[in-house]
Amino acid sequence: MRADGTRNVKIRIVARKTNTLVSTAMYVTSKQVTRGGQIKDAQVLDACATIIRKWRDTVAKLGGAADVLSAKDLAHILKNAEVDVFRLDFIEHICEVAKTKRGQTSHNYCVMAKSLERFSRNLDVNDITPQLLKSYEQWLRDAGISPGTITQYMTLVRSAHNAARLQYNDEEAGVTRIPRQPFAKYKIPQPPVPTARGVDLGTLQAIIDLEDEPSVKSRRNLAHDCFVLSFALGGMNYADIYALPYDALKGDYIEYNRQKTRDARADDALYRVKVIDEIRPMLTRYRDPAKKRLFRFYSHYTTLKSFRESICFGMKGIKSAVPYKRHYTFYAARHTYASLAYNVAKIDKYTVHELLNHSDKEMKITDRYIERDWSNLFDAHEKIVRLVKWDS
Repeated sequence: MRADGTRNVKIRIVARKTNTLVSTAMYVTSKQVTRGGQIKDAQVLDACATIIRKWRDTVAKLGGAADVLSAKDLAHILKNAEVDVFRLDFIEHICEVAKTKRGQTSHNYCVMAKSLERFSRNLDVNDITPQLLKSYEQWLRDAGISPGTITQYMTLVRSAHNAARLQYNDEEAGVTRIPRQPFAKYKIPQPPVPTARGVDLGTLQAIIDLEDEPSVKSRRNLAHDCFVLSFALGGMNYADIYALPYDALKGDYIEYNRQKTRDARADDALYRVKVIDEIRPMLTRYRDPAKKRLFRFYSHYTTLKSFRESICFGMKGIKSAVPYKRHYTFYAARHTYASLAYNVAKIDKYTVHELLNHSDKEMKITDRYIERDWSNLFDAHEKIVRLVKWDS
């Protein structure tokens, strides 16, 4: 109550089991209220009804975003009702995030964005709720998408959503344009434990010993040579083989940044792999005469996709010539390298982790304090590749 005996009219806001009182510009005297403190003046009541009606319109414009706001959050927004409701096309945002990434990571964001757009067009960032995420996950399952790919898609959605919150929210200034935190309730499904995807030592030897087909355009020959390169270069994947810069070869080793994990690591996934003498003729055979990249594959296959498709086609010929008890792909070179390292060469798991140049959140801090000993990795690598005979 003020000194003149009047009282300020306040409107109570209730939201998510919280409440707060918001002051108005109106004041009433004792004659305008009942003994119980209720306003009885018709003009004041009409003015309050007008304010409440405007506030309700504002809350309606917030849409689903209002569901997660506390009473104080709503009060802040309603007191500044002239501020426009925030809108962000989530699909377009994902595409912008993709532009900041490189190589396969950027491609994965784009593919996921197209998938999400097919699931729900005109998707606003504040439409991303736990229920929507569950529906999208089920939609992917119904479409026959593999569990591993579903995990990848949902992880990318989370990363894009976190990026939006980081870009458009300013907690210090009290600006919360994207209040939802859907991944606090929605849990990304864990990928199933992968089945063995490598081959045994005898099968690997048979693949390495496989003679070339007579045709110079044989895709089986391409797949064979890339498979051998992959194994001999520490399980290097086709994307890195395709994109290695010309100066990657530095004497007795190749230095490069692994495309799959370079965006997730402070060192850009820098790696060095020792080159054994037995594969140098193959390096020479595919060396790029234009000196743009280490290998000239790009001059025959203008896109990474066409290169991958040719390898996949060629692998069918290899599997026909060298059958195995289970299905295997080009990635068997990498999986076999890892399995032989641990099971046959008896190399410890941490060193295998280093050899594969993996990204490990649990080891990030430790890795900052450890200076990488390349000679140790070179020795371990040679121990693995020497398990096969290269002079057959």
